[in-house]
Amino acid sequence: MGFSNPSLKSIILWFVDVLTEAEDDHHHRRREPPGQGLSASVIAAFPTFSYQPDDNDPESNNQEIECPVCLRLIPKNVVVKILPNCKHMFDEECIGRWLEMHVTCPVCRRMAAPMASTGDKILESIV
Repeated sequence: MGFSNPSLKSIILWFVDVLTEAEDDHHHRRREPPGQGLSASVIAAFPTFSYQPDDNDPESNNQEIECPVCLRLIPKNVVVKILPNCKHMFDEECIGRWLEMHVTCPVCRRMAAPMASTGDKILESIV
């Protein structure tokens, strides 16, 4: 079925364009309110360790890795932090500053604060 009426066709095209823009806007929207970071106590509770490249991993070539926040190389023996839900690793200072303003991982956007496991929720409901 063709549209012979030019004004009807332009209305339909406008409507499709509006719907497409709304859908694109929905997909690119932030998942967190701006400036709503985690508390210092939550950030401090994330696991930390001294970074050492895996000598047994042939792909690492004993090289430094890049911090996804500041994009600088993380040298050996620097303290790094791991986010518990996604296991991404960051320079401790960089991720600390990031998490003061954000509640998600800068790489995958999963919630950074530890989520209670199903077992924890069951125990909480019993106690």
